[in-house]
Amino acid sequence: MDSICFSDFVLQRRTRQLTRALDIVPIGARAFDLLDLLITHRERVVGRDEIMAAVWPDVVVGENNLNVQVANLRKILGGDAILTVPGRGLRFGLEVVPSAALALPDRPSVVVLPFNNFGGDPDLDWFADGFVEDITTELSRFRDLFVVARNSAFVYRDRPRDLRAISRELGVRYAVEGSVRATADRARVAAQLVDATTGCHVWAENFDRDFSASFDTQAQVARAIVTCLAPQIDRAEAERIRVTPMENLTARGLALRAWSVVSAGDMTYDRRARDAADGLARQALALDPMSGVAWRVLAWVAWWHIYHATTPSVADTLTAGIDAATQAIAADPTDHHARRIRGLLHSMHRNAEVGLQELRQAHEMNPNCAVTLAWLGLYEAFSGDADKAVPLTEAALRRSPRDPARGSLLAALGFAHFAVRNYQTAAETADAALAEAVGSATPLILGAIAWVGVGRMDRAAEAFEQVSAIAPTLVAARLAGRWLTTNPDYLARAHMFFRIAGGLAPPEAADGLR
Repeated sequence: MDSICFSDFVLQRRTRQLTRALDIVPIGARAFDLLDLLITHRERVVGRDEIMAAVWPDVVVGENNLNVQVANLRKILGGDAILTVPGRGLRFGLEVVPSAALALPDRPSVVVLPFNNFGGDPDLDWFADGFVEDITTELSRFRDLFVVARNSAFVYRDRPRDLRAISRELGVRYAVEGSVRATADRARVAAQLVDATTGCHVWAENFDRDFSASFDTQAQVARAIVTCLAPQIDRAEAERIRVTPMENLTARGLALRAWSVVSAGDMTYDRRARDAADGLARQALALDPMSGVAWRVLAWVAWWHIYHATTPSVADTLTAGIDAATQAIAADPTDHHARRIRGLLHSMHRNAEVGLQELRQAHEMNPNCAVTLAWLGLYEAFSGDADKAVPLTEAALRRSPRDPARGSLLAALGFAHFAVRNYQTAAETADAALAEAVGSATPLILGAIAWVGVGRMDRAAEAFEQVSAIAPTLVAARLAGRWLTTNPDYLARAHMFFRIAGGLAPPEAADGLR
């Protein structure tokens, strides 16, 4: 809150003034900081050491300085305003008039608070401050997020932070905090995501970079932080929405729950998760026919049904999926997720040129989305610039090393390696993807064809046997020649290698294709 009301006084934080009626009450900077601190933590006793650290940071002063400020405040506010708790500290004694808290938006909301400069060089404050602006700007590319403007965030730069109070004052659920330690040649940036409504930590990470080019370093670290942050917010929101009673969900809440369901089950052959997401999305559309997120869900459901061969009609599902993605883009032309999905569906619809163009556009709209990076890399391998394929998919994993969809990102990387004939790396990546997504059919299919490329028929046969037990219709679709692309070189190798893995063609049939 920028204004705190108590008795007949108002503490104005933005202007650092204490007012009574229309008059400004003279108060020194130390007294203001002490009063603000005690009001912020009015529900408990504030110890002397905490007071000294907050009001006189990095300055050694005597006990008398505190006594003088307490006496001044009692003279202005009354003897009961500042209470001394013997042996423990001070406590604010007046009743604070509650102000109305801002309601939380109907989508995940976040504020990026000013980063602390722990490097000891005040001339580098600009470097710490720059992260707030850069991270705020980059987070704003994610259309599912409500991001508080940097000017509101900087109000909290030089005052004690109570995250729950900040949540109420700004109407946000999540807060990003961080610190910077910079020397002449190195910079370490620490960032953390906190659920400000509860104070619970969601995610934390350190980023070490060369500081020789400071502006480039700032931009690179900001992008890396954002790419890590976005999926962590998605995961926290998915869990929160999962436990919210259905009757309490709005159209957007239903659509977001559908998005979390289909995203969490994207690599699962079992269609039940996709059917559940489809049902939730249609409930959302019944309440709001223009729900872009709900239309996007239907498009993503269609893609995964086609991918896993869990639809009775590929043609009809493709048409419905493209139509749904188009509806999502019409509702929100800046939705990079919908743009990516439509690109994938066009590519599956044997329109590789249009599909790749849409994927590139989705990446341009939001360069921080790891999922888009991974899919773009894969389709560059199929029908674009093959030299970009592996670097793009590697960038997805490098930027989001703890992504909840890590298994899917690894699978995309493995298929990209297969596309450019890096068979050993593709096979090893298949194992890594399977470890992240146990029981998923996708890494097993990748393993089956990659191990044939390596020449390890035993490993290829093992993977084929496992995936046949998990996803029989998907195996049948691949054996029938239906893969993700019409690229003739990829198709010839993937199709023949898969047949060899299944014992349907002799191992020597791979010799002329490797």
